[in-house]
Amino acid sequence: MKLVMQGQPLFVHLALWICVAVFLVSFLGMLCGNYLILTKTEGLVTKPDERGLPYWERAARKYSRASSILVQREFKYLRYLTCFAIIGGLSSFGCLLLIIRVFGTRT
Repeated sequence: MKLVMQGQPLFVHLALWICVAVFLVSFLGMLCGNYLILTKTEGLVTKPDERGLPYWERAARKYSRASSILVQREFKYLRYLTCFAIIGGLSSFGCLLLIIRVFGTRT
């Protein structure tokens, strides 16, 4: 499939570029959300009292700290940010595929 834009109505052009913009913003939102989750929950930090522990236990403690975002009330808006970014990215990518499928031509 190849998307040929010549001869297409204006709303197809606008819908295509809006989907691309929403996808890019959502992708950046997902990256920022993941960064904020890992920094605010200290999911990447090895604490001084964990230095003598084996690797698997340090990894388990880091995962436990990072997964606290799912239950703690202070991370409510960060959960919303991440969920809306994922939903926006998936839906805009799906709309892009739909536009290409409907308005695309075989070459």
